[in-house]
Amino acid sequence: MRDFFNKVAEHIDKLDAEGQRKQYRLLVEELSFYESVFRSLREGVLVVDAAGNTVYANEAVARLTGFDGAKAKGRPVRHLLPDWDWDNLLAPSGEGRGWTRQASCELEVTYPEHRILEIQSTPSANGTVLLVRDVTLARAREESARETSRTDAVRDLAAGVAHEIGNPLNAISLNLQLLAREFRREPDEDRRARLLHDIATSQNEVKRLEGIIKGFLSALRPAKLNLVPGSLVDPLTDTLDALKAQFEDRRIQTQLNLPSALPTVLVDRAQMEQVFFNLIKNALEAMKDGGDLDIEVGADDRDVHVVIRDNGSGMDAATLAHIFEPYQTSKEQGSGLGLMLSRRIVHAHGGEIDVESKPGAGTAFTVRIPRLEKRVRRLK
Repeated sequence: MRDFFNKVAEHIDKLDAEGQRKQYRLLVEELSFYESVFRSLREGVLVVDAAGNTVYANEAVARLTGFDGAKAKGRPVRHLLPDWDWDNLLAPSGEGRGWTRQASCELEVTYPEHRILEIQSTPSANGTVLLVRDVTLARAREESARETSRTDAVRDLAAGVAHEIGNPLNAISLNLQLLAREFRREPDEDRRARLLHDIATSQNEVKRLEGIIKGFLSALRPAKLNLVPGSLVDPLTDTLDALKAQFEDRRIQTQLNLPSALPTVLVDRAQMEQVFFNLIKNALEAMKDGGDLDIEVGADDRDVHVVIRDNGSGMDAATLAHIFEPYQTSKEQGSGLGLMLSRRIVHAHGGEIDVESKPGAGTAFTVRIPRLEKRVRRLK
């Protein structure tokens, strides 16, 4: 294109009117070709001049960001997309030609729909060219791979620990059986009864430890979901009933807000009850000396949601960043696996689980499960 302009400029004075018209037609055809190329791109192309005004935006920019590229021409890009990191992305005014630093960032946007956008900017002679890519699916796959890797690592570790513990437990159990046979021949009946009682108690504890190990391993193994049409209210109320005594012991006031009707979801009732049990138990333990537990159930065009909010101690940003990772716990007796397993179950339902928290201001977990029949929303 640049060579074409250079040749035309070099010979423009030598061309007659017909020659100039011919070159103009060629120029229009050349511009139309490049315009069709830019329109066909899935990536957004946004050009901003040195003053920060929009020069060009292809159709993909409009699709990804929601603004009309044609109407945006000439308008300050900072006003059109105020949440973008323009101080980092734009070349300083008047320095486009000599400014060679490229910049990039990722943004999470909710309009016109939820996406993660990757923006890469390159300075040009008269401003900045930005390439906008939708990386939502790529980031979701990366997060899924990381979560799978963490889960596999925990499962492998648990299996190794269970194997190492299981061997001495089997040896202890065998020796207790041998001792029981030997002490049955003890002539002192009182001493024999006491020893046999102690042996039986030890055997019961060995069985209990074996049950804990089996339960631990079964919890880490991905269980096949038994999805049936139902309501999230059922596993939620079952969980609240099971924890009722603990609410009373800890002097926790509960408030359950239910709508008059809720859409149907596909749900594994038993596994979703495990999710609610983990979340509510965490809320109880965050409120040491009484407190309020508010639970709200609702729905929108896509999902049914359950919000579990406490007014406990809350968490700082550093804790929140790792809250769904294995072995991340502030409890003395906690395994740090409850939230990781809860998120895995919610994701297996096709849903999402989010958390918001501030130190001293409590914590809110939100579980979203897709409704069985999504409503179509007409945009004005």
